[in-house]
Amino acid sequence: MPRFLNKSEKKAGSPPGLEIESRSTSGALADICVINYSKDSLETYHPADIDATPPLIEKEKTAWIQVTGIHDHYSFSRMGELFNIHTLTLEDMVNPAHPPKFEDFDNYFYVTLKQMAFNPDNHEVSETQVSIAVMENLIIFVQDKPSPCLKAVEKRLEAGRKNIRTAGPGYLAYALIDAVVDHSFDVIGQIAEAVESVERDMLEELTPEHLEQIHRLKREVIFFKKQLRPVRGAILSLIKSESPLIPDADIRFYADVLDHVNHILDVVSSLQELLSSMLDYYMSAQGNRMNEVMATLTIISTIFIPLSFLAGIYGMNFKFMPELEWQWGYFTLLGGMVVIGGAMVVYFKRKGWF
Repeated sequence: MPRFLNKSEKKAGSPPGLEIESRSTSGALADICVINYSKDSLETYHPADIDATPPLIEKEKTAWIQVTGIHDHYSFSRMGELFNIHTLTLEDMVNPAHPPKFEDFDNYFYVTLKQMAFNPDNHEVSETQVSIAVMENLIIFVQDKPSPCLKAVEKRLEAGRKNIRTAGPGYLAYALIDAVVDHSFDVIGQIAEAVESVERDMLEELTPEHLEQIHRLKREVIFFKKQLRPVRGAILSLIKSESPLIPDADIRFYADVLDHVNHILDVVSSLQELLSSMLDYYMSAQGNRMNEVMATLTIISTIFIPLSFLAGIYGMNFKFMPELEWQWGYFTLLGGMVVIGGAMVVYFKRKGWF
């Protein structure tokens, strides 16, 4: 399946939401971590399953539930029952092909994002989905694979710096979204380095491999933009939602994330223009090289035109030709050819034609 076509794993005509009858019909078990924190305390728990999480949540603290793995549909079905999460939200959480978006419900708001990664060996961009559901004193973070973005946020919680411990789940959601977007900064920086490396190599020596590298990087930049562009709309919708779960004081932080997204998209547009310029340069250089070859062949052909004319005259089979029985005729003709050819080479050289 092409990466540019995000197709849902559900069959056509299936009813919306999750339909899980028992644990036996589910996939691999999800890994669950619960972090409870307040201004003066922080505790981390690793419950065996999602059913063990409600007793760990305290009203006077903010709870952060991390769910790693999206194939345990039974756990997500139970999550919906325990925390009153809409079945359509659960469906989006387990659907890695769903584009980034924001949705506001009565008791929570939901954001899904794409976390990007870049492989410098094959110049390929990959993406994984992360989902965030924010409630009154609870935030649920869902990821298919362990996210490197979580470590920085966890360290900030452990250090208790500034207002991350006291600002509530709305601010924690901002910190997570900001971490995912900042990680995209690193990814686009790696792509930019790869593009600049190919550009330097092209200026030193142009090879056919450069055309393949340009097309691959151009494809990956377009794919990156396709995954990131909906994030701007999702964050903009979040800012305009006026959700009671986001204090007015936190809006400016989300606006800052929106600025980061716009900055990244500007960089992506610049890379697209640079890659198009590199492609034009490659095609122009190849055209110039072909023109040089054609010019050389044309000069060689032009030099041999008078020589072929002389050879054609003395190659005729007329019986009575005055020079045929001349003792030095052959050598004189060859000498004349050399003089004519040499004179034409000198003339073309002075004209700067080669």
